[in-house]
Amino acid sequence: MDKNRRLFLKGLTFFSLALPLKIYPFPKENKFVSFKHGVASGDPTQTNIILWTKLSDVEENSALVSWQISLNKTFDSIITQGKTKTSLFKDFTVKVDARIPKKYNGLEVYYRFIVGNNISDTGTTSTLPISNPEKFNIAFCSCSNYPAGYFNAYKEIALNKKINLVLHLGDYLYEYSSDGYASENAQSMGREVYPKNEILSLSDYRKRHATYKKDKDLQLLHSKKPMIAVWDDHEVSNDSWKEGAENHSPDEGSFKKRKEHAIQAYFEWMPIREKNNKKNIWRNFTVGNLFNLMMLDTRSVERDKQLNIEEYFNKSDFDHKKYLKDLEKPRNLLGMQQFKWINRKNSDKFRWSIFGQQILIGPKYLPKIFKAVDKNNFPKYLHKYITLAGKEIPYNTDQWDGYPKEREKFYKSIQSSQSNLILAGDSHNSWISNLYNKEKKFIGIEIGAPSISSPNFVDTFGDMVDPIDKSFIDSNKDLIWTNGKNKGYVELEIYSEYVEVKFHYVSSVKSKRYKKLDPISFKVNHNNPII
Repeated sequence: MDKNRRLFLKGLTFFSLALPLKIYPFPKENKFVSFKHGVASGDPTQTNIILWTKLSDVEENSALVSWQISLNKTFDSIITQGKTKTSLFKDFTVKVDARIPKKYNGLEVYYRFIVGNNISDTGTTSTLPISNPEKFNIAFCSCSNYPAGYFNAYKEIALNKKINLVLHLGDYLYEYSSDGYASENAQSMGREVYPKNEILSLSDYRKRHATYKKDKDLQLLHSKKPMIAVWDDHEVSNDSWKEGAENHSPDEGSFKKRKEHAIQAYFEWMPIREKNNKKNIWRNFTVGNLFNLMMLDTRSVERDKQLNIEEYFNKSDFDHKKYLKDLEKPRNLLGMQQFKWINRKNSDKFRWSIFGQQILIGPKYLPKIFKAVDKNNFPKYLHKYITLAGKEIPYNTDQWDGYPKEREKFYKSIQSSQSNLILAGDSHNSWISNLYNKEKKFIGIEIGAPSISSPNFVDTFGDMVDPIDKSFIDSNKDLIWTNGKNKGYVELEIYSEYVEVKFHYVSSVKSKRYKKLDPISFKVNHNNPII
């Protein structure tokens, strides 16, 4: 797929091989190891937290690693500690599911790893509170394309002292070759990815994770805040579904094997709790009765193949009738197994029900764009899409718009819960919308995150971005606001009766010299649409 058209469809929402299993002897002493990829924590519960690191320069096939959690950074007040083993078979990644004594629930603690005389950087983390806090602050983000720009927004999340927890909604990394999507300025910025080829094997995916984890701003974020992460498509391949992807061709081998490699590397390199079935990444987290956070998977397990909108264009027109008819055919996105889990875990006892998932759920239609911008300045490769403008015809079939029956089924499964907040990544732009089902019943609020660095509206449309944003709002009745100009993250300041939604932005991702922009805020009242 042409990278510009991919940007239009994805970014705009405008539109190796496994190493052989070996039995390693008890680890010998490693005189020197390093921790080049930092430390991380994730998947906090009221009692446990995942601690993560990666060993480098290991002299043996395995290593014994000590870990410590302390009330202070000098580690003279250790509250729990232990030892674990890692090996070449795990790519020398280290993951511990550490239990923290109940009396330290919700407190900030310090952690580190030790191998011999070698000590990692110190990280800070915390478990989730058991009782209701007065407020709880969550940051969420997505779409961090390494060659597209610097991770300045990650740095800002790390430095935001109000943030208790970070959600990453996917596209944590990208699978393209070093000269692929959004790589035009990579060399000049020192942002070339490794390996240089499009990643396919287990070794490839491991090396790409390693490239990202060497970024100092990402390391800072991981060391300062616990993270709950889910994958989107690029952790495997662009526009992926259960049996394939847009960016996977037959000459690249088995997609099944490719996905297995991607998932293995993801679980090795991310601070995520292990499951017997690693494909089922959905899970939930609670804070008192303040909120129930349910992390979903709209991408990997049960998603049926997306419709290809290109197939409905002919030389002179667009086959609206056939397209809309095909859209209404039943097709899976979440799948039966995940729906059963949602119905079991969703509850009206929580003040807020928060769904962390990958893609925009509210309808998004193309506006009458030529009323907002000069046609002569509009990219020619997008002209045919103007056929859809102003006609309330969904154009991005990779989003929930491509699965309308599944969307209604999901709305039905959550309509009994209180104050639904549905978070989305993937689109690279900022969105906030009221959500209604086909019967016009209010379901909740959608909040779409901007990208960390991946291209958005402004990278395609330049100075036309402001009128395009406005035309989107004018043409989509349930869309409250959008911003395709800036990159950053979203903060949720959660109280019992309301949530303050803050869109935080950085002035640039092309330079390490940037400014933190004033946040744009919205107040979401309990169980009510935004007026």
